[in-house]
Order: sequence, then C-alpha cells, then structure tokens
Amino acid sequence: MRGAWVIGEPSRAVMMRTLLTAFVITVAGCTTVGNAPVDNPADGLDRDRFACAVEPILARDCSYTGCHGNEQFPLRVYSVGKLRAGSMDTLDDRLVTLTDDERRANFESAAAFAFGGVAPDDNQLIRKALPAQSGGYAHLGGAIFTGRSDARAVAIHDWLDGGAGCPGGAP
Repeated sequence: MRGAWVIGEPSRAVMMRTLLTAFVITVAGCTTVGNAPVDNPADGLDRDRFACAVEPILARDCSYTGCHGNEQFPLRVYSVGKLRAGSMDTLDDRLVTLTDDERRANFESAAAFAFGGVAPDDNQLIRKALPAQSGGYAHLGGAIFTGRSDARAVAIHDWLDGGAGCPGGAP
C-alpha cells in the first residue's frame, strides 16, 4: 500500500520534515558571540623590572620541585638546577642559563596574577606568601615573607604597581 507505513517506521516525508525542522532550529539558534577584547595584564608590567627584581626572588624562594618548580601549579617558575622547559636528563641540562622562552614563561606566569586589575595590595602573588597576621592566607608552603615590609614583598608589589627598570641600575 502506497503511503502506508509500518508501526515504528516513519514515512520518508515525516523523516524529511523532522530533519528539516531540526536543521532550521539549529541554524536559527546559531549566533555570533563577540567578546570585547580585554587588556593583557602583562602589557602594563615591566619585563626588565621583573627580570632583575622579581624573577630572582621567585627562583630562589618559590621554585622548589614540590612547590612552584612544578608545571602543574598556577604559578610555575623555571630556574637553574630545578624545573626546566627542555631536557632535564643530566645535571648539565639543569644547570645551563635560563633560555629566553623560560624567562618569558616565568614573566607570563607571574603576570597572570595581575589579570582583572587586582590591586598590588590584594594580589595573591604577594598575599599568599605573607604570614596570616599580615593578611596572608592559604599558602601550602607557609609564610615566605616576614610581612608587607619584607624587601621581597616590596619588590613584587612595586613591580605589580608599575615599577619600571632595575632598581639600582642594570642587573
């Protein structure tokens, strides 16, 4: 019988209408989503100041393999003798000077904490390493700085606050 269909088997016309309807709904539901571009927080931070005043602090005090010398952490720090982006098969591989890519990655990792315009006084890059009585909190490594006036905290604060160039001249 023409036009008849077996129970459980839709006719070709019903199938085509269903597919066409699904297609129209899908296409009609597609919209272009546009997000306004956001400023890159790294653009307002001085790379030279980071290299001479901040990166040495992070490399010395934060880059242990159980801490931020670990690629899995939000703040990841490459440093000589510890975490390296390249081969770490031999001691010689670990002891070569940081590459430009490793330095750039260190800068970007730390600069990411400036995203969203967080004021330096409230920035986690400083606050997590402070003792609780100075406004610090929840740092698994404990307090690294002695307080907000600790020279290391001040150096990071000044960099986050737009400080430029190397204090005291070239490194």
